Amino acid sequence: MGNISTIGTAGQLRATRALMKFCRDHRHNPLFVEKLGDCLAALENKDKERVMGVMELFKHAGSGSYLDWRPEVTADNEDPEYVETVWWALNANWHHALSVINKPG
Repeated sequence: MGNISTIGTAGQLRATRALMKFCRDHRHNPLFVEKLGDCLAALENKDKERVMGVMELFKHAGSGSYLDWRPEVTADNEDPEYVETVWWALNANWHHALSVINKPG
């Protein structure tokens, strides 16, 4: 089952919540927001297989993929460069936080 202590850490939960909120607030495809919610639940339940399944879905590129998106500006204090930078930072942080799950413990 792997090193259970590397699944569902506080950092992984925070990174997933932040990414999910940003994606929801900036109108990402509802399917991907839902899958981030599934990932959060899997992290809370320390379900490695489910987490890895969601991460695999999010790796795919191409038209209509998770990465094929430009977040919308949704607040007066935002501009396109800002929301895109925050999007990529949150995405990188999420991937980094979850990257330890697949490593041998």
